[in-house]
Amino acid sequence: MRKYELLYVLDPTEENYKEEIGRIKESYKKIDASLIKEEEMGKRRLAYTIDKKTDGFYYLTQIEIKDFSKLGDFEKELKLNPNVIRHLKLRI
Repeated sequence: MRKYELLYVLDPTEENYKEEIGRIKESYKKIDASLIKEEEMGKRRLAYTIDKKTDGFYYLTQIEIKDFSKLGDFEKELKLNPNVIRHLKLRI
């Protein structure tokens, strides 16, 4: 099993960023990943503007996954999601 750390920068203007976090957790179940740790880091200023946004809501998770090939499909979903400004995946 492999462990990954995923950081998401969500759109802070959306009132439903908590719902978006719930959808991300549901997506972990779809790819058979277990959530080890999660941390809501709050709203922070971005280093540079992204799509005319200067702030973002940061959310950090650590997951453990058996079949890491499913992670590619998960990342495609994130890229298509308009509420996720940026994401970063690190193997730990």
